[in-house]
Amino acid sequence: MRRSLPATAARTIRRAVTWRPKSPGREVVDIEWLISPLRYDVHIRAAMFEAIATRPEQEPIEDFLTRSKSHPYVVWFREIEAARFRPWLLKDDAALMADYRERVRKAVDTFASFSKTGYDTRYPVTLRSTRGLQSTDTGLPFGRSLHVGDGGHRLALLLRAGSALEPAMYRVDPRPRPVLDNTSILLRHVPLSEADYVAFVAPGYVPGARGLALDTLDALEKTVAEQAPERITELRRIVEAHERARSAYQASGGNHG
Repeated sequence: MRRSLPATAARTIRRAVTWRPKSPGREVVDIEWLISPLRYDVHIRAAMFEAIATRPEQEPIEDFLTRSKSHPYVVWFREIEAARFRPWLLKDDAALMADYRERVRKAVDTFASFSKTGYDTRYPVTLRSTRGLQSTDTGLPFGRSLHVGDGGHRLALLLRAGSALEPAMYRVDPRPRPVLDNTSILLRHVPLSEADYVAFVAPGYVPGARGLALDTLDALEKTVAEQAPERITELRRIVEAHERARSAYQASGGNHG
């Protein structure tokens, strides 16, 4: 699962030119807050870890790898991982599936390691920091200053475990980078009910959202308008874009393959 040589070279040059020292984490970060509303891919990865955790004990790994091709994780791999970092795979189904199986194997190993020893703070997650109103890679306004950088699988493990991101578990990279809206991409290919979408988005806008009965977009918008009116325009723009993506999935007949 290697990047192309041109992509690797460009990434190396970019890192050298934009390098800035990373700072250690200073506060506990709620992962549901962190990934809302742009990083639904972390939820999909957490769902894959749940599938790994609940697979039959005696199931051969090859059987699980085959079963996993019907999991939304394959959509994340194809539409995000491959499309962004290894686009040549999209022209070769056999190579794409071979790399996907390798990625699932790594997820199985990662889950086993986490289950045995917990989070290894020698390998902190990288978060990105920004200042002021940003524009996502899909053109949406977003005003929060802390974003997911790398380490999505580790975040997914913590999310599934109900754990927060402790200061020792992450570092902050101040380099300017695009704010990624993976949710817009994924909602065109995976089913998500209105209630589940609201449950995903609400923690990013409403403190204590878990304890509130928010299961409709109207209820979410009303609550944000009352509690965080300065962010209501942003929320409406993002929800509108995500609703277009959900509608595209429904119009496709629900085919995410």
